[in-house]
Amino acid sequence: MKPAKWRYAHASAAGAAHVNQNRVCQDRLVCRAIETDRGEILIAAVADGAGSTTNGQIGAEIACEYFFEQTAKFLKSKNASVESLNGEFGRHWITYLQEKIANAALEEKKPMREFAATLIGAVVGENGAAFYQIGDGGVVYSVSGNPGSYCFGVEPAESEYVNMTDFITDATAAERLRFTFVEEAIEDLILFSDGIFAVAVDYQTTNPHEPFLMPMIAPLRIGKDINGLNEKLEKFLASSKINEKTDDDKTIILASRAAVKTSESLA
Repeated sequence: MKPAKWRYAHASAAGAAHVNQNRVCQDRLVCRAIETDRGEILIAAVADGAGSTTNGQIGAEIACEYFFEQTAKFLKSKNASVESLNGEFGRHWITYLQEKIANAALEEKKPMREFAATLIGAVVGENGAAFYQIGDGGVVYSVSGNPGSYCFGVEPAESEYVNMTDFITDATAAERLRFTFVEEAIEDLILFSDGIFAVAVDYQTTNPHEPFLMPMIAPLRIGKDINGLNEKLEKFLASSKINEKTDDDKTIILASRAAVKTSESLA
């Protein structure tokens, strides 16, 4: 049986620190499903513009859109598949991305470091997924949606627990890229920026914090009407409950293709 179609929701909210400074949210995201010869493929990315920069949000936006554009173009080419994605693809992609950011920096007459951002990218096919990460944040997946089944697509680095990170504009970005390929039929996918790392990760076990993540993705799993879900997510991310834990910008992508049991299928 082929997997159900992807359903997804996402939101970003400026952190309290940026709100107090009248600055915009510097996080950006992309989440789109494409049709290929090998079926539906989900491409998602979250980028977090460095808070100390003037144009981090532009670097983040370029990174997300270019990740989607180049990955979709590759997957629609002859004989391409999610399984053929690898770390080398990611390293080449970073080289070309840095050229695009360098051009944007030249137009703005600013150094590239002012466009610094982290990036998490995920490409999920029918029976496999490729994960790319530069810097902090997290990508989590599950093959069943059951408690205890949510895993990191890319294991967090030690630096992510001590507030140090890498950026896509770093000279060492290509060699610091973390890549993982998972040969499984993934049902649930969650990407999030560093702003909610403190609530999305259990620091004691260093595992995804399922009591936080599972209720958030539940509406997508059970086939609930998702109209207005993006707005609800945004309101939740901007709530005092979350702002008590972090003053950083916050972004989350939730996606699921869990099979929904309807009365018709049970008849």
